[in-house]
Amino acid sequence: MNSSDRIALQRYAAAYDGLSVTNEEAALRAADLRAAEQALASAGEYMTSPRVSLLQKKEAVRDALKTAPQTAAFIELLLDAKRYSLLPAITRQVEELLNGRLNIIRAEVYSARELSAEQKKKTEEALSARYGGKAEASFHTDPNLLGGLKIWCRGELVDGSLQGQLAKLREELTK
Repeated sequence: MNSSDRIALQRYAAAYDGLSVTNEEAALRAADLRAAEQALASAGEYMTSPRVSLLQKKEAVRDALKTAPQTAAFIELLLDAKRYSLLPAITRQVEELLNGRLNIIRAEVYSARELSAEQKKKTEEALSARYGGKAEASFHTDPNLLGGLKIWCRGELVDGSLQGQLAKLREELTK
């Protein structure tokens, strides 16, 4: 994605999010956009085909999104601007903006084995304390890890894995 597309997707996402006055309304709009993206995913070739007229594409959007006319209008705007291909990225950005509104911190946690419910709870509590918000983590197992955790949160890697600790020790010893 080029810088022009990145700027555009941020602006479209901010505009879409800005339509919502309350957090509840923002959550509903984000859900509508996510559902619209999923509903239109199978029509990707149709929506990007130069052989299909803009009018036909807009009609397809209106038919698919009868219950969400504002979301349909937003997607029609993307079609007019020839930015429809940005819809998945805009959807992700709108969800990030919603998380910001709700002070939710998303994290990906990797461990060598499945964590217990108590370990998951403590991990989320530690993330909440570190980043200041309500942490919601997705937990995954990685058989390549010998022990410990690797956590991706807000673009940061917190490497508490055994491999990471050994690498730090090796670096310290070779200084």
